[in-house]
This record gives sequence, C-alpha cells and structure tokens, in this order.
Amino acid sequence: MPFLPLLIREGLSSATMFRVTSADSGQHSPIVNHRTPTAGTVKKLYGTAFRCAEPACSRPLYRQNNETGELLLNSHVAHIHARSEGGPRWDPDMPEEQNRGAGNLLLLCFDHATEVDDTPEHFPAELLRRWKTAQLDEYAEIGRSWPLSDVEAEEVAVASFDSRQVGIATAGAKTVLAAARCVGQLASTAHQKRRLPRDAAQAWQALRDRTTRSIPAYDANGERRPVEPSHMEAKPYHDALESALAESVATLEPLVINLVAELHAVSAADKRLAPWCDWVERQSGKLLSASGRWPGRPPSKDDDVLPEAIAKLQHASRQLSAAWRGDDASNPPEPEAPVSAPVEMEQQRAVREHCELLDAAGPWARATHRDYDAELYSRLVEAMQRVVDLPHVPSTLTVGLDATARRAAKVARNADDETYRALIHQATEQRPLACAVSLLRHLMLTAKDSERHTLQAEAMEEAAKALRAESWQTPDVWVDNRFHSRLLLAASAEISSAATVRQVLADAIEGDSELLHLMLGGVAQWSEQRDSRTWEHSGVSCQIAELPTWFPTEEIAAIIREELPDLEPADEDESERHRDDLHRLGSQVLWIAAGHECE
Repeated sequence: MPFLPLLIREGLSSATMFRVTSADSGQHSPIVNHRTPTAGTVKKLYGTAFRCAEPACSRPLYRQNNETGELLLNSHVAHIHARSEGGPRWDPDMPEEQNRGAGNLLLLCFDHATEVDDTPEHFPAELLRRWKTAQLDEYAEIGRSWPLSDVEAEEVAVASFDSRQVGIATAGAKTVLAAARCVGQLASTAHQKRRLPRDAAQAWQALRDRTTRSIPAYDANGERRPVEPSHMEAKPYHDALESALAESVATLEPLVINLVAELHAVSAADKRLAPWCDWVERQSGKLLSASGRWPGRPPSKDDDVLPEAIAKLQHASRQLSAAWRGDDASNPPEPEAPVSAPVEMEQQRAVREHCELLDAAGPWARATHRDYDAELYSRLVEAMQRVVDLPHVPSTLTVGLDATARRAAKVARNADDETYRALIHQATEQRPLACAVSLLRHLMLTAKDSERHTLQAEAMEEAAKALRAESWQTPDVWVDNRFHSRLLLAASAEISSAATVRQVLADAIEGDSELLHLMLGGVAQWSEQRDSRTWEHSGVSCQIAELPTWFPTEEIAAIIREELPDLEPADEDESERHRDDLHRLGSQVLWIAAGHECE
C-alpha cells in the first residue's frame, strides 16, 4: 500500500500546557498530556477494521480513486478518552499505556471523527466503546481490513501525530462544518423570507382582480379582459413588494458574509479546497441576487430562480464537504465569464457625454438664483458645435441645438451686466450661423425673463445683424446650416420681409444653379419614422409638403424644369419612387408650383 497521510483526532494539541494548583501560591503544574500511539498500534487498528465505526456509516477507511486506482485515506484515528487533560471524555484515572493503546482508539470517517470530539456530550465513552466492539466483530465476520506495512505504518504515525498537522486537520474540519452550517442557515432563511414578497405580490394581484371585477371590459372576441388599477392605487402595493424584497436581501446579506468568511478560513486551512470554496461563494452570491428579484411587474407568480439558486448552493456545499473528506466530489464548474459591457462606440460616447453635460446644467434651468458658472457655460457653447447637425425631430428636441443653447443662456442668467454683454458679443462670432442665432435668441429670452431690458435689446439686435448679413450665396452656408436653414430664413423674413428673403434666395440661385439641391434640402421638413408595433425609432426623412411665402417657388420650379426636364410633379406619396433627394424634393416643389397652396 502506498504512503498516505493519516491524521489522528485528539481534541487538544500535544503542546505543553499548565494548570494552576493553588490560587494563592501562583505555582503551576503541567497538564497531563500522554504520548501519542505508536506506529505499531496504528498498524494494528487498520489491520482489524474495514469501515467507519459509526454503525450507520458505510464509508470505508480507505477509498479508491476511480481514475488512477490510487488508495486515498478516508478516515481518522479518534481517542475514546482524550490524550490530553481537558479533552473530550478525559479520564484522569487512565494510565498512559492504556490511553495510547488500541483499546482506547477508534477508526472513524472524517465527518464522524470531527463530530464525536466537537460534541462529546452526545458521544459518551460507553457509546464509543460499543462502536469499537461492533467494528471488531464486523472484521471477525467479514475478514476485511487495511493492512499496512511497517514502513507505511511508521510514516503514517509520524505524519499523523505531528501537532501542526493535527492542528491543521482540526481547523479544517471545524471550518468545513461551520461553512456547511452557514449554508444550511442561509438556505433555510431564504426559503422563509420569500414569504414576505410572495404575500406582497398576492396582495397586489388581489387589487388587480378587484379592479377587473369592478370595471367590466371585453376584448374583440367578447372575452373578459383584465383591467389594471390606476398608478395611484397600485403604488402602495408596488412599494410594499419592493420593501419586502429589500428586507429579504438585508436579512440574508449578513449570513452570506459569515459564509464567505468561513469559506476563506477553509481555503486557508486546506488550499486544495479553494476551487470548491469559490464555487460555494459564487452560488451564495447568486442566491442573494435571486432573493432580491420578483418576476414581472405588475407581479406575476413566483418562478423557480430562487429555489434553483438554493439547490445549487446546497449542491456546491455538499461537494465541498466531499472534497474535504476525500470522497469522489464533482469538480467545480468553471466560473462564468463576466458579462462585459458593450463596447461604447465613439458616437455613443459623444451622445452620453452630451446628455451628462445637459444634466449638469439642469439646476440652472430649474432655479433662478444660481451663480453664473463660466466653465459650464463655455462647455455648453462648445457642445452646440456637436449638435448643430441634428435634425428637428421629436427625439432630438431635448438634446439638440435649441436645448443646448437654452441651457447655456440659463447658466449665464446671473452674470453681471458687463459679463453678460461680453457673452452676447462673443455669441455673434459663433459659426455656423445657426449656433450664433440660437444662442443670441436664448440670451435675449433669458434677459427678458430677468427684466434686463437693455441686454435683451442688445441680444436681439445682434441676432438681427447676423441674419441680415448672410447672403446665402455659398454652398458652405447651406451645408453648415442644412437642418436649420428654414428656421433661419423664417427669422430673417420676420425682421425684414418675406419679399426681401425671397429676393435674396432668387439672387443666390440665379448666381449659382448648383445650389438647387442644397436649397431644396434646406427648406425641407424633417420627420422620424417609428415601427407601428414597437414604436422604436427606425430613421428620419425629409419632405416638402408646403412652401413659405418667402421662398421663390416660381424661380426654383423654372430651374428644376430646366435642369430636370423629364421630372414630373408628384405629391409626397408619388415622389417616393425617386431614390435621390434632388428628384424627390424637386417633384414635390413642381407639385406645389402647379397649384397647391403655400403658407
């Protein structure tokens, strides 16, 4: 038989200990600590037994590794009467030779060897002696044992009675059992605490049932359909469910912490058990997570997520105990790969950072007393350059150019007059034109709101100057302001006249007919498409359904007919057959020019 370590259970270490013999004298005498059994005694024990002495236990003293065929130790040598004074079932009248003899020693599996010493009150010496007798009788009947050679017995005895090894074995046994107890307490408590959210969910469901009964409603087939209570009625039930889930987690968290602490102690005592400890720890975390969730809102019936988490935790704990005992234990599963967050693309990052910036400026939009923040204002003005290319559609209204300029003006609200005036003049230098005009407009409105009428007038005048100065004769102005051209031209018509703007545009297109496609895109109206079933955003498109009075419709229609002689007038639906914007928008302008009303 190959060499195998054998750890002998003794209750106390072999280190020297002392007791006080007289409280007054202060003198000490050594605590009795008998010598360890000999290797020959160990050889005799294993030569007369085959399995654990606990009558109901069938574990053999050695087990065979199914893969390698190697024999692995599966037992401990336990003292019926402790070897050291103060230990389990210590007998002060027992001589040393009798204490270390085979008659006072009992072969037990790991679990029972630990149990008889940890709770000696349940295992008196008389009971253990009966076990000893039965073990010997069984050997006499079946004739099976574990004979060791002299060399093996000597090596095993030396390894088994080393105080450090005994201490490690004792510590490991205690921590494994403590971890098992923690798992049992955690599982039992999780089962019990689930009653709280279950009761809360049932109360919420009862409210839904009462609402359905009180408000008859039927589907297309005439079948009764459920009716949801109002948000105000359901909120207390929602809050009660959330509170119950939170209470469950709060109760279980300390138990999980205690379990993890015991698992770390197990790993420290026996490093080979670390993978099983990690397994149990992972499962305890999953149990805690499952205890804080309820399937569905409004509440549906409970699912199997928590019971499965409890079962998996208990299974992992049993495998840890098996690995400690040396039994065949399931190998711990590989830890689940952490779910990595999706890689944030550059555009996604820009959107997130812009939304965070607007949120940071939110307090200035909600309150009128906050001091001017020059750094935040500059960041908002800079951000306008990044959102000027967003079209005017519902999904961009809260983050687009107008919203950003509005936040910037709110941040500047309480700047002193000199600073505010400087901000107005700096705004005129912003490019493209849409950024300058949008910022000036909101600086004007903010000054009006705070009754700073002089500053209001100055901002309005600067905006008017910027609008009047633009000739709209270069491609760049149309490209840079393509989503805002219609608004800018409408503002120009307000401060001058529709005829003036119409003439500006007519001069521009007459000077460069290549501006046609840019001009059509600039006056188009943008909309967004959504899925009719999911309402998810699916894209944006532009149409020309109407033209303002400041638009030179006849002049533009003439150029379209000249440039695209085969293009037929078409409304929004018919024009969709054209794939490019120039033909599609051009056909719509021809349709309007043929007789449809303008603004």
